[in-house]
Amino acid sequence: MTTWTIIGGGLHAVTIAIKLRSLGLKASQLSIIDPNPNLCAQFDNFSQRIDMPYLRSPCVHHVHPNPFHLNQYAKKMHYTNAAYGQYKRPNRNMFMNHTHDLIHLYHLNSCHIQGYVNDIKKSKQQWHMQLNNQSWISSDHVVVAFGCNHEIYVPKLFQNQPDISHIFENEQNSYTTTSHVVGSGISAAHLTLRLLKENSNNQIHLWMNKTIDVHDFDADTGWLGPKNMKKFSAMQSSIDRLNTIKNERHKGSMPKELELRLKKYIKDGRLKVHINEITDIVNHHICTDTYCIHYDHILLATGFKETIMQQPLIQQLIIENQAPVSACGLPSITPSLEWLPNLYVSGGLADLELGPFARNIMGGREASLKIGEAFEHKQYNKSQQYYYNCESLNTKQSIGQ
Repeated sequence: MTTWTIIGGGLHAVTIAIKLRSLGLKASQLSIIDPNPNLCAQFDNFSQRIDMPYLRSPCVHHVHPNPFHLNQYAKKMHYTNAAYGQYKRPNRNMFMNHTHDLIHLYHLNSCHIQGYVNDIKKSKQQWHMQLNNQSWISSDHVVVAFGCNHEIYVPKLFQNQPDISHIFENEQNSYTTTSHVVGSGISAAHLTLRLLKENSNNQIHLWMNKTIDVHDFDADTGWLGPKNMKKFSAMQSSIDRLNTIKNERHKGSMPKELELRLKKYIKDGRLKVHINEITDIVNHHICTDTYCIHYDHILLATGFKETIMQQPLIQQLIIENQAPVSACGLPSITPSLEWLPNLYVSGGLADLELGPFARNIMGGREASLKIGEAFEHKQYNKSQQYYYNCESLNTKQSIGQ
């Protein structure tokens, strides 16, 4: 019986799990290892913290293999305000309800093992993983899909200062006592709008390191299909591929509708935006070149450090299992996202194959397609081998007679 284990329990992991289940993998043959109490808990929690009403991605990007499944779900469940704008950005609550319903439909909760992988070894054609409770799990195939949000980024200026916290650090209960947000992207924008809504009498300050950068998505839509990906896949140099990804990703950007909502509050005098003004934090004051302003609480929306290749599991695969690393420092993987025999990756680990959208919901869909194809190929080879063995046995029996 072929077994699969997915390390990670976020949107990518669930998308890949549903794809494998839809292709015939039984729930009893699948394990999903994730430290959170529920699958997709981190995305659910983080998007709630910033009070994101609609996702940035379009409604055809979700965890089900059928791109129109979320639309069909919205109609079936009679959702009002199911999507927003020309790109039909899905309602966050509807998106999460759809995801949770599919988790139950495909019995993924029974596959979920709450914990971390502390150790991984390859022996006798199987991968063996030790969990943080010291138990071991063995699997024929492994998918590493644990995302890139491992360590929050706190700029040095804000470290070890009172009443300053990162929005994704711990559970927040300081929204009503916060008048200052630091950040330049979509999370900072959503968080600022939440504070404006919940603190109707306060002026809110948004401290940015650049002017508002408007883009509909994290990268141009040409990267969602062959238009740009064909040229990208033809690049021989991993360094060229990584530079292309960095140049094409709209890091620290937001869609037009968020900019317009912020500008309305600026016009009304409720919001003050500061661009590259902070020089120091002194005695509970934010200081610029010309003045200092007392702060009550500062929430940082400054993202995460780029530490995916430094994760212990990844380092172990590289050092002890000789997992190949490209010249640019990212995994050297096959077009089917295979890094080592029967070990696959998604998200940031698959940047060099999936391009600028690798880390988004769309990247999870692309990863599920490629890993799904590998699954089907292996199933076909297995059935052919079984057929060959049966034919060989029948031939021997005939000769014996």
